[in-house]
Amino acid sequence: MKQVGRLQSIFRHPVKAMRGEQLTHCQVDAFGLYGDRGYYFLDESRNGKYLSADVVPALLGYAATFTEQSADEQYPEIRVVAKDGSVHTWGDSLFDHVAQTAKRPILPKRSTPLEGGKNWEDHILLVTDASLREIARLIGEEQLDPRRFRGNLVVVLEEDEPFAEDRWMGKQIRIGDVVLQVNRHCERCMYVNIDPDTLEMNPAVLKACVKRHDNHFGVYASVITPGEVAEGDAVFVSE
Repeated sequence: MKQVGRLQSIFRHPVKAMRGEQLTHCQVDAFGLYGDRGYYFLDESRNGKYLSADVVPALLGYAATFTEQSADEQYPEIRVVAKDGSVHTWGDSLFDHVAQTAKRPILPKRSTPLEGGKNWEDHILLVTDASLREIARLIGEEQLDPRRFRGNLVVVLEEDEPFAEDRWMGKQIRIGDVVLQVNRHCERCMYVNIDPDTLEMNPAVLKACVKRHDNHFGVYASVITPGEVAEGDAVFVSE
């Protein structure tokens, strides 16, 4: 394997479509980062599809974190801070608050570690610093917050080459004692236009992804060997 970079940041999203938490290290199980998207809501106004921020951008105004490291039978309890400053656990007060924000009927759901979280495409989403800088350059910004792209792992590349991750397709990646299989590109939606802090919209971000890279940003990978990843870990790709 060849070293291509280092792991800069780890992001986990305990509640699907809400803002997540940045970690210094994290367990990786057969489904990806432990607990990632382990809690979620179904949108009963759309035949039970997942409630998502591309339909309700205000969901990103909620910040969700786990209150404990891990548990075997079920995912740990969560703490959710809403944009208005109110603090909730997983229960009726949160459900009512989210329903009022979404302005639609919702159904709260909770997975278990045996089921895994509800990811969109695959277990883990990887993005690179060089690709982030390229999109920022195209829209005239100094930098872009990686949280716009909902990636789990942000990789700092050895060589400053935008979209070098394209060459990882079909290959294995090793980070710490974790081995991943890169399977597909991530096709983007208006999610990336939403500032994760202010919730302001910038349509230029998605337009740049479409024009520069066929509306792809980041790559999805599945877990081959579980383990643990940590900030600063070397990232290796099979040759």
